Amino acid sequence: MIVHVHIDYKELEELCEADGEFAYCRDYDNDIEIELKDIEFDMQDLEDIVDEYLDDILKILAKYFRKDPKVYKKLTLLQEKSNNESF
Repeated sequence: MIVHVHIDYKELEELCEADGEFAYCRDYDNDIEIELKDIEFDMQDLEDIVDEYLDDILKILAKYFRKDPKVYKKLTLLQEKSNNESF
């Protein structure tokens, strides 16, 4: 997950020490408020979410497309396949 945050440079000065070539920082231990719109998911995050919630996603799609027999049949087959693979 990618989240863009702003940490005041004064806080970084308190957390970090430089030895000339590298900076060494202690753990940042303050709360950061983040809005949902500021969060970006990378591909691995999305794959993990889909893996975890695939059955629920398929149920929702099947409910949405129940009036379209071709799509509904494919979704129910995918759901059955997903259920069989999870065991």
